[in-house]
Amino acid sequence: METVLPHPGRANPGNRDAPVRGMNQPSSARTQLAGETVSPLLEEKTEFPRASAPSGRASITSVGPASPLLRVVLLGAGLVIIAAGMKAAAPVLNLILLSMLLAATLSPVPLLLSQRGIGRGAAIAITALLSLLGGILLIVVLANSLSRLSENLPAYQSSLSNLVDGVSQRLAARGIDVDQALKPDPAKIMGRVGLLVRGALGLVGYGLLAIVLVVLFLIEIPLIQGNASAPGSFRSRLDSAMRLVRRFVGLNGMFGGVIALVDLAIMLALGTDAAVLWAVICFLFAFVPFGFMLSMIPPFVVTLLEHGVSRALLLFGLFFVVNFIGDNVIKPKLMGGGLGLSPLLIVIALLVWGVVLGPMGALLAIPLTLTVKEVLPVLMGEPPPAPTS
Repeated sequence: METVLPHPGRANPGNRDAPVRGMNQPSSARTQLAGETVSPLLEEKTEFPRASAPSGRASITSVGPASPLLRVVLLGAGLVIIAAGMKAAAPVLNLILLSMLLAATLSPVPLLLSQRGIGRGAAIAITALLSLLGGILLIVVLANSLSRLSENLPAYQSSLSNLVDGVSQRLAARGIDVDQALKPDPAKIMGRVGLLVRGALGLVGYGLLAIVLVVLFLIEIPLIQGNASAPGSFRSRLDSAMRLVRRFVGLNGMFGGVIALVDLAIMLALGTDAAVLWAVICFLFAFVPFGFMLSMIPPFVVTLLEHGVSRALLLFGLFFVVNFIGDNVIKPKLMGGGLGLSPLLIVIALLVWGVVLGPMGALLAIPLTLTVKEVLPVLMGEPPPAPTS
């Protein structure tokens, strides 16, 4: 009897059901199907060589669901969409984030009161009440300072004109002729300053709403408890970011408040107009990297226009000494190990958050960057760190 070897994968023409039944049989029984003898060599899998890609033609790399490239692209697209949404909602978002920043600054106060023997609820209530009363009083004082500053703008314009004329005369006496196009126009400068002052006066209602949000955040922050979560998880990273941000904001806020009070005493001693307003600006700029240099400019200019060059230079020197010692000697000791942010990353963060949130982005750049830095490894899909024994 002649042995028939069927073609692999092809049914026997005489018996169409043979391949179906053969596939359902065990390997030992597939050697004989419907009375046919099958060679055992067919039991082995046959691998056919793949056609190689033509030379000079690049191979196509597949991007699967777990591809790092796909993850980076999706994450970048998501961040761009989030940034665009934040920019569109910047007015409301800035109010919420600023209130959270101020509440985190005041959050150590209930803890200090609790250590003095006061109950937790009473400590939170006292802090919230003092914050509400102090905020309202501060807004009233700031509104009064801005009104007085607006009334004194004509006097400042006259002083600036005299200062520009005096400098021009001194340069002309030395043989230096300044072109008229290079001379600052006091009327235009004071016009811009007037617009800024009137705009600031229109933010009084904005400030009252911020105070209410600060009080509500002060009530809610101590009630937020961090649940036990796996190390390296999103919740664990988020809790770590919140602890780091609260530590940075709390210490920086308390330190900035002390520096602002010292600067306020200096301005009151030298007779600088709107001293409370400039002290508040000094406090807010304590959260901005290298912000103390910017916070010195307004009180220096006002003192220069009011009292002349000598007193303005004295103010600048005292401000520089106090803020330089505070930022470079006292603050590093209070902050301990630092934030883990390089100077380049800080500058980039200022630029990026400034574009997204406007001028308020410079104030919130460091807390937001710390949060993104802690959460980004989870979004990138990096494995959690191994537990240390």
